[in-house]
Amino acid sequence: MKCISMIALLALVQAVYADEPDIHSSVAEITGYGIFETASSRRYSGFSTTTMAADSVSGLRFTTHTNEIPALQGINFGFEYSINSTPRGQKIPIRSIIRFPNPGLFHPGGKHYVESVEHKHVRIGERSLHGYGFDEPWEIVPGEWVFEIWYKDARLIRKTFTVVESTAE
Repeated sequence: MKCISMIALLALVQAVYADEPDIHSSVAEITGYGIFETASSRRYSGFSTTTMAADSVSGLRFTTHTNEIPALQGINFGFEYSINSTPRGQKIPIRSIIRFPNPGLFHPGGKHYVESVEHKHVRIGERSLHGYGFDEPWEIVPGEWVFEIWYKDARLIRKTFTVVESTAE
């Protein structure tokens, strides 16, 4: 009876994912982290009910490898990662989440954010960025910022940064 139940469960799982290619996720790794600079950036989506504004960046360079981030306007921080699975080069859907410290971020337009969720596709084996930039003063909230990368219901990466009050004038 157990064997028949297991076969039925496997058939159900196969039917649910039948239209997707076989993707064997074995490892996701952080290849760089901390404070970074970019050669250029371009906003490609604005604020929504679940997501902060998102930018496309190029010329990424980590300047300081740290988990402690100064609470200063103009600072960019996060991590670069690679999903090392098969088939290499295949695009896969991921969910990237940033969980903000309590009480969250309060947009001057009235929106309150406790997290930002972005759905996008990344290529297996290629480096991708999961980052945040303090563009506006209202975005700068000291405390633990938790960055996560998810594939379906599996969390692949979790990285915590601590934003601290800056002594810079």
